[in-house]
Amino acid sequence: MGRLQSSIGLVTGTDIQGTVDQLIAISSQPRDRLVARTNTMVAKQQALAELTASVIGVQLAGSRLGSSAIFQAKQADSSNTDAISATAGNVAEVATHTVRTLQNAATHDVRSLKRFEDANTALELSGTLSIKPNGGFLDDSVALADLNHGRGVEKGTVRITDRSGNSSEIRFDNARTIDDVLAAINDAEIDVRATTENGAIKLIDLTGSTVSHLKVEQLGSEETAADLGLWGIDSASDSVTGIELDLPDGVSSLRGASLSQLNGGAGLDPLTSLQITLSDGTSANIDLSAATTTSEIIETIDASGLKLIAKLNDSRTGFQVRDVSGGTGDFTISSSDDTAAQLGLDTITSNDIIVGKSLNRPTVDRETLIADLNGGSGISRGSFTITDSAGATAAVNMTFDEIESIGELIDRINELDVDVTASINDTGDGIAIVDNAGGDATMQIKDASSSMLAKELGIAGAATQQTVGGVTVSALVGTEADSIEVSAEDTLTTLVAKINENGRYGNASVQSNDDGTYSLRLRGNKAGEAGKISIETEGFNLDLRTDSRGQDALIAVSTDGRPENFMTSADGVFDLENSSQTTQSISNYTLLSELNSGRGINLGSFTVQDSDGITSAVNLRTENITSVGELLDAINQLGIGVSASINDAGDGISVIDTAGGSGTLEIVDAGNGKSAAELGIAGEATSQTIGGEEVSALIGHSELQSSVSDGGLVLTVKELSDEPITIKVAQNPETATKAVKTFVDQYNKLVDKLESLTFYNAETEEVGLLFGSSEALRIQSGFGKLFSGAITQAGQLRSLGQVGLSLSDQGKLETDAEKLTAALENDPSAVDAFFSTSETGFAGRVDELTERIAGIGNSLLLNRSSTLAEQVNRNNERVDTMNLRLETERERLLTQFYKTEEAIAKIQANQSIVSQIQPISIYSDSE
Repeated sequence: MGRLQSSIGLVTGTDIQGTVDQLIAISSQPRDRLVARTNTMVAKQQALAELTASVIGVQLAGSRLGSSAIFQAKQADSSNTDAISATAGNVAEVATHTVRTLQNAATHDVRSLKRFEDANTALELSGTLSIKPNGGFLDDSVALADLNHGRGVEKGTVRITDRSGNSSEIRFDNARTIDDVLAAINDAEIDVRATTENGAIKLIDLTGSTVSHLKVEQLGSEETAADLGLWGIDSASDSVTGIELDLPDGVSSLRGASLSQLNGGAGLDPLTSLQITLSDGTSANIDLSAATTTSEIIETIDASGLKLIAKLNDSRTGFQVRDVSGGTGDFTISSSDDTAAQLGLDTITSNDIIVGKSLNRPTVDRETLIADLNGGSGISRGSFTITDSAGATAAVNMTFDEIESIGELIDRINELDVDVTASINDTGDGIAIVDNAGGDATMQIKDASSSMLAKELGIAGAATQQTVGGVTVSALVGTEADSIEVSAEDTLTTLVAKINENGRYGNASVQSNDDGTYSLRLRGNKAGEAGKISIETEGFNLDLRTDSRGQDALIAVSTDGRPENFMTSADGVFDLENSSQTTQSISNYTLLSELNSGRGINLGSFTVQDSDGITSAVNLRTENITSVGELLDAINQLGIGVSASINDAGDGISVIDTAGGSGTLEIVDAGNGKSAAELGIAGEATSQTIGGEEVSALIGHSELQSSVSDGGLVLTVKELSDEPITIKVAQNPETATKAVKTFVDQYNKLVDKLESLTFYNAETEEVGLLFGSSEALRIQSGFGKLFSGAITQAGQLRSLGQVGLSLSDQGKLETDAEKLTAALENDPSAVDAFFSTSETGFAGRVDELTERIAGIGNSLLLNRSSTLAEQVNRNNERVDTMNLRLETERERLLTQFYKTEEAIAKIQANQSIVSQIQPISIYSDSE
């Protein structure tokens, strides 16, 4: 049976609960005093934690002062930020640079002038479209720096006088090649044409006058005329050829390609004459027997007197001749022998332009490195087997056989125990392997296991009948070219897909024209000169035109009045001090696992939404995408308005919006994925300049570059300027002054924190939690000694006062900004040494002091905090024990009171019974 639970005694009316509470309160006084002491300890723990945080703040700010970089910071100012932006890193030279912008960077860009009404209607074209990497071009022009045994050509001014007596002073400051020299002369206000002949510059007077000699005079003390082979010319002749110049090794002509280099390296047979008949009926026999270069052939045809224009074709791999006579007949180029055919011009047409075939200047020879194939991307280091038609089999292993060049590969194949012969192919852009066994089977070349070596060389598969060296043989002929077969059923859309299926050298897209028609567009995969490509068609004509040729940006830089240096850059970004920036170059064959310095990227998924709002997705894992090329293909095959390719810098990918909608291209990682973020393409597209064209794009990178603050002077050319641009690099004290101010602020916060924890109010006798604590006193003492003492073994500066720092009467640090700035400007190295000298510099001493105060391990504040924590734990255990004892006492007291009530109740009950007892009356019979 439970006890009565009323807090008031029902019998006595006693306040049982209140009485017990008072009794327990008296018994709880020792516990309450212990709890109060414990709460004070906890408050001190919190105070120590806050103090520790403040000390660590000082330590971190002090560590920043230990970096030499902040004292070596530079700032760069450009006089024309629209043309050049400048960023100075720590190693940038304090100097004034005068920069002339000579050429913008551009990505190779080709489009078809032929337009189509519908991108999805059959083109009814049949033939082959070939894309070749940089090389095979016929527009060579020797660099002036390579002439005269590498001595180059001194910049200066030359006066040339034509035979009528007119003269022009021609400066060659911007000339870098022989073509630049010829252009400067031909653009001058004199009637003289400059060309080249047999390794020399030739001047031809066009005035028809005999008033004066044809003269060349050097102005000033430079030797420009002599370096160009034109010194001392003073002739009554209408044409003068200068002294033959010393050409660099391996170069046979000043400009254009030597005829001996054409036809796959075999050279052209001796040429005779071309017969050219224009549409107006005029004709001429043009003697080409003396020509030794492609440029001489063009000049000879141009000098025929016919109304025509001769030049290199759009791809720069052959010739083009245009009939401008305006006639209605056929336009014919022929020869009595194979001269016209050798030049790729043997044609009869009703059109006014004859576009010559490629003259097959070789891009591959025995010295070509394997790493330089595929447009510089190289090929796999795998292995393949060769089985000749008699059944004999042997293998080539690039790594085991230590093969580094095409010549070594050819030699290794020819050493195998199979009856085949390997050589450079007839077009000079790959290797040919001919079967000599004469067996009943067919020669086969197969890649071993997962290798792609033979495939990338273009020699994988079964031999077919081909012409090699003028003989029909069973062979496999590889080529560097991407060759796309075009059928009558192909549409513009399917043609683009075929081109992009490999996409080694360029990416295709459908271009929407203003008139509602569509054209084919091709862009090189690499920026600058290295990204030039040649595109040729056979069997059909798309009338391809190059909108921009792959070219490097070019600037001329003079530093503090010193001679100019020419600099080139594929992307228009120049580092004048060769800073420590590092990037990872990639190709289509780069594995995703190799990106980010080998760390790879997460194989997740992301969505791509074009500017028309159409969305699609790429899942790297489920689509088994393992390489950059596969990723680009996946994005390009989404069927939305985007185009993905390797970026202009060659270190990541770019995704360009081609939809032309009103929205913004956006790429978003799905779920918790971060694939797009790690590729650097997550987010919304912004306006970017790619290949000199403004586009909406997201441009990623494969490796974060090191901070520009660690580098030199970086210039970014945005547009060309007619006037020289001045870039001034000076010390930038702002970085250091900000770091010093941060340290001062952090220390003063520590002072404020100490004040709030150690105060004493004499009127109220109130004190702070850490009033009189040894920890607070040691912190104040430690920093006081450091700030007021001498800083030795840290250079010539020895005190904070010398760098504009001092302690106020309140113990706070104060900064004299002018004094600090003056010290940084006058001797930044001394200030650097004062703060950043290891261990003995100011930052090192601050770090050592703060480690003693708040460092991990045996530090002042952590030790005190640990001691308090132990005391708090012990006290809490004692409080728990006391609480149990008090609870037991409470139960005992309550029980006693309740039992007392019960006893009193019983007594009262007994009294009531007793009071009811009546005397017993005894009646007798007598009554």
